[in-house]
Amino acid sequence: MKFLSREAIKNIEKTIQKSYNLPIFKGYKAINKRGLEKLIDELYAHLPEDVEKAREYLRTRNYEIKTNPKKNTLYETIQKLEIKLNEGFPLFAQTIILNIKDLENLLKEIENDIPEEILKAEILSK
Repeated sequence: MKFLSREAIKNIEKTIQKSYNLPIFKGYKAINKRGLEKLIDELYAHLPEDVEKAREYLRTRNYEIKTNPKKNTLYETIQKLEIKLNEGFPLFAQTIILNIKDLENLLKEIENDIPEEILKAEILSK
């Protein structure tokens, strides 16, 4: 089973990894802010569709999903990423400088916050 929100997350990761390392500022990268914002918008757009697709798949398999209401939602983590982008130091028109460790930590959080429905549907569809 293929989920477009998963692809958007992978594209965000690739964009950050391929960003320009700054030799003067170790641990920082120059990132195309607008490009990353577009990928985040894709993630927001695909996430509800993917959750519904996963729920439908799980229903057809008679699998009941229990969600944890206390768990941080993926939307909150994506918002943290957007805040981090807005805090970046502007370099050029659409390029900002950000701490790579902060971004990597947020990407790990995003991976950890993927909705349970999507995770279970991926496992069951293999």
